[in-house]
Amino acid sequence: MAYSLATLVADVGTIYVTETDTEDTSKLVKAGSGTLYKVEIVNPNGAAVYAKFYDSTSSITSGTTHPDWVFMCPASATRSYACPGGTAFGTGLKFECVTTPGTGGSTAPTSAVVVRVLAS
Repeated sequence: MAYSLATLVADVGTIYVTETDTEDTSKLVKAGSGTLYKVEIVNPNGAAVYAKFYDSTSSITSGTTHPDWVFMCPASATRSYACPGGTAFGTGLKFECVTTPGTGGSTAPTSAVVVRVLAS
């Protein structure tokens, strides 16, 4: 698993996160309020995966905690979701990746999924 967090432009606080083995354990992008601009998912699996995002810095229980946003990526595909004006989050931003959409999904993908996040 490789998790990297970089500030691209220090004066505006733009954050770029790459997680190369996203699973059913949430990763923190940012603590505090901010804006989500882009999510990219690279899925090598033979089934769809779902990146779940949470407006939270609290502990996330996969399969129980209700996600604020869910992004789907089909089998053996790459998908990018962009919001040029951004979408605001108030508490913090965490994410995980599982094989089932909605709150109840909690099974990690078989193969490593890459998730890239652009936020501020």
